[in-house]
Amino acid sequence: MSPLRTDYRLLVAVIAPLLLWQWVPRWDESIFSAGWGGAVMFCVAIAVLEEVIFRGGLQGWLLRRETMQHRAAGLSRANWITSSLFAFAHLWMHPAWLMPGYLGVSLVLGYFRERYQGILIPVLLHAWYNLALLLLPVLLGS
Repeated sequence: MSPLRTDYRLLVAVIAPLLLWQWVPRWDESIFSAGWGGAVMFCVAIAVLEEVIFRGGLQGWLLRRETMQHRAAGLSRANWITSSLFAFAHLWMHPAWLMPGYLGVSLVLGYFRERYQGILIPVLLHAWYNLALLLLPVLLGS
C-alpha cells in the first residue's frame, strides 16, 4: 500500500506547500530562461542533487555513529546537524530570514529519510516542494 495512504505525516508534508506557498518568496524570473521545461528540470535536478548530498551522504554518514542517533524534539542529532548545514548552505543565494524555513523543510526531509531508510521519499518531497513554489503562484494567479 502507498505510504501516502498509510502515513498521515507524509500526507501532511505533501499538502503543506499548498497551504503555505503564499508566504514564501517567488523564484527569480531567470529560472524561466530555458522555458518551462528547463525550469521544471531545474527544480527536480536540484532536489535530487541536494538530497543525495545532504540526506543520502551527510545524514547517512552521521547516522552510522551511535551518538548521532540520540533524539531531541523527536528528531535525531544527525538530522539536526544535517538540516542546520542545509539551511546554512542556502545563505549564498537567499536572505538570512529564510533560514528557519529551510531548517524546517530540511528537518521534515531528514525525518522521512530516517523513517523510510532511504532518500526516495525525501527526493520526491523536495522536488514537489520546488515545483509547488515554482508553479503555484502561476497557477493561482499571483
